[in-house]
Amino acid sequence: MELNEQGVRRSAVALGEASQGTALTRILALKASPGWMVEENAVREWRFEGVKEQNGTLYLYGPYTPGTTLEAALAMPLDKALPLIARLARALSRLSASRIKWFPLQADAVLFTENGGVLFLPPDVHREIRDLRTFAVNRDTFESLNHPDLKGENLASFTLASVLYRIITGRFAFNGADAEEIHEQARKLEIMPPARIVPELSPEVSDLIMAGLGRARTGPVALDEWVKSLTAWQTQDLFRILTAEEREKTLRDAESSREASAKSFRRRMFWEKNWKIAAIIAVVVIVVGAILGSILKNALAPRVTHGYSPQMVVNTFYTSMNTLDHMTMQACVIGKAGQGEINETMTLFVTSRVTQGYEGKSNVLSAADWDKAGRPTLFSPATLYGVTGLSLTQEQGEPTPVFMVEYDKWNPATPADTGKTPSMDQVPQSEGHRIADRVRLRKDKGDWVIYQIDRVHATPLPAPKSEAAPPSANSSGNPLPGASP
Repeated sequence: MELNEQGVRRSAVALGEASQGTALTRILALKASPGWMVEENAVREWRFEGVKEQNGTLYLYGPYTPGTTLEAALAMPLDKALPLIARLARALSRLSASRIKWFPLQADAVLFTENGGVLFLPPDVHREIRDLRTFAVNRDTFESLNHPDLKGENLASFTLASVLYRIITGRFAFNGADAEEIHEQARKLEIMPPARIVPELSPEVSDLIMAGLGRARTGPVALDEWVKSLTAWQTQDLFRILTAEEREKTLRDAESSREASAKSFRRRMFWEKNWKIAAIIAVVVIVVGAILGSILKNALAPRVTHGYSPQMVVNTFYTSMNTLDHMTMQACVIGKAGQGEINETMTLFVTSRVTQGYEGKSNVLSAADWDKAGRPTLFSPATLYGVTGLSLTQEQGEPTPVFMVEYDKWNPATPADTGKTPSMDQVPQSEGHRIADRVRLRKDKGDWVIYQIDRVHATPLPAPKSEAAPPSANSSGNPLPGASP
């Protein structure tokens, strides 16, 4: 904002809650910490000059620098915002060339000046102010624009992609109820490409944004590539002409995929928050010996999939979910491929064993057995897990086989996010998705292993019929064959 005293104009930042006590002391100690003014061929330091109180609020002020904030640019139409974002990318590239230490961007601390420069207000000062703000204030100016794990040029690329996603679609790619949820979304949420939200958008623009957000296999986007693309886009028509039917179908498919992705993310977060402690305790008490023994045995023995063809490895990975055989699933993969499914299966294996130890029978039913039995009604507390309708189509042969894998995945349903912990007498529900994965394999120590699984789509299926257990039923739910792993 602007302060004006006796005809002297200054640029200022309100300190808000930092106006008292130790917070103000920390901020004043950093008052001389520099920001940077980046102009066409120069980078120079910019500093706050002092503190002034006005109408009961303290302000840090510095030299008067008129312009438009990045926060304001987020609300502009693409044709108006694009030259500013291109200017931002060039300024970041110049900061890097000047060996300025990288820092995360804050939308209300970046100013596009009237003379064509970019002012980055002192990041150390704004870090202190940001830490004292509420989440509601920080969400749209900082949290939704920055990745919690990225640094340097990769973080700058992520922020540019986040900014463009917001300008083009009118929404942030990541926008949770608190900072932790936004961070987890940035790490794990399967988001819709901008071209599926705005169907007319050029696929080239959409693809580069998704790559910048880490949702592509091409690796991070370099700043030089952003500068080149953003400059070129200013002279190109970035939107296509679609028929009403094409546009409607794209939007309909995108909404279905968005709901499936959101549900999958909520389920993952639910398991992580609610089963981690139980799984750790159960592993320590019940299966730690067995797991340690298996580790030692497997360290000396060949993989259980030794000699399997690529197709057999892929088939084994998915069908092992039905028996909660996470060890065999692990033998089918290398690196981080399939870790989400393996961790989920292991958690269910442990909790199933705990239930079996107390009640004599597991409540986790094999989806394959349920399917063979004619898909009967599920009675509480029974719930499904596993794969049905599995089909494999080979897209590429050796030496780097690729398969398109289609299947129905059944899971314990994620309770609705009501802010309350579900009670134990609620009827557990199961949910299903029709999923397509692209699976890639290679040789490792003479064996075929899966090294990459890419989710192509996930479409919700009708929920299996489930009812509360009748009074005569025992607590073990459905007596389907194979329910006890």
